[in-house]
Amino acid sequence: MPQTTRSVFKRDGLDWTNLLFLGGYHVALLVLLPVYLLNGLPSGALVAGTAVLWAASLLAITMGYHRLYAHKTYKAHPVVEGILLFLGTLATQGSALTWAHDHRIHHSHVDTDKDPYGTEIGFWHSHMLWMFRKREQPDPKFVKDLSENRMLHFQHRHYAVLMVLVNVLAIGALWLITGDLLGAFVIGFLVRLFFVHHCTWFINSLAHMWGSKPYSSEHSAVNNFILAFLTFGEGYHNYHHTFATDYRNGVRWYQFDPPKYVIWLMSKIGLAKDLKQVNRLTIERKLVHADKNLLLDHIKSFSAEHRETFERRIEEAYDNVSEKLMGLKTASERYQRLKERGDEEMEAMRVKMNHLRESVGHEMEMWQKFVDEMLEVTPQMAPRYVRV
Repeated sequence: MPQTTRSVFKRDGLDWTNLLFLGGYHVALLVLLPVYLLNGLPSGALVAGTAVLWAASLLAITMGYHRLYAHKTYKAHPVVEGILLFLGTLATQGSALTWAHDHRIHHSHVDTDKDPYGTEIGFWHSHMLWMFRKREQPDPKFVKDLSENRMLHFQHRHYAVLMVLVNVLAIGALWLITGDLLGAFVIGFLVRLFFVHHCTWFINSLAHMWGSKPYSSEHSAVNNFILAFLTFGEGYHNYHHTFATDYRNGVRWYQFDPPKYVIWLMSKIGLAKDLKQVNRLTIERKLVHADKNLLLDHIKSFSAEHRETFERRIEEAYDNVSEKLMGLKTASERYQRLKERGDEEMEAMRVKMNHLRESVGHEMEMWQKFVDEMLEVTPQMAPRYVRV
């Protein structure tokens, strides 16, 4: 029987702490923002200060809570960890340990009723209502690898006090800079929280509903460049759910993903190390596999006779390009081993790799042309293509 928000709350009960805090600040914002704006617009310094806090909070969530702790895609210097935990606390999204715990369960059980913020119950449940459910304490088995991190445990044990403290400090700093206490609270705290929270929550909701699936159609996660801008790079969610251990979310040069550049830069100055990155050829193979699934789905409406013919053509074309990609990947790995040993065969392998790259490039062009042509074929056109 499908779950509903009502059935979930009836089964689990309400988390009154989350409900009162999250609901309360939304109500406070709704009341106080018009009152504040009736007395004039916020100063440029207040807007700029709030924007800096908003950006820093989001970066801490994506770089710290998400990529560092939930997925361990890199290792950070303790100083960096401290800064990320401080700013993550400012974001008011719970402790890093709880956040990582919930996110790992999400990845393990995505699109099932065990997903804490699965979209199968609906947009609003995945967006924010799931946080109003009463839940047990984090299951240690999901965060066992984080159990020895003293900073994480300190933040987790004292989260409520730390959350209040860092936000009071932020409000106080804005008040000191602008001389506007009400503005520091309304704009610097309430408005900032609203945008930080909803931008993050969009990844749980819209990033599983609205966008493209270039890497995999086996899960609901999608790529959405608008969400990437709103969340500092987290919008390439289809890639992330397909390759969750990569420290990058946007792998193309034109994709907006500031954290990948910050993490990479930190690795060059000794503040980060062990950056995990999926091999480019592995990514290409996944793209080709996703294209194959797209084509097989496209021909489902064809007659059985025609569908069988097209399936055979698709599989043959896929096997050909996949084999070439695998060959290049194997050659690349062998080249790296030879390079590390300083082997004299290295130069010959390098020449072979260059030839393989040219061959793979040609095969990829032919594959893309094949995919484009196949997607234009309709059931009515199928008999003509079968005779070709």
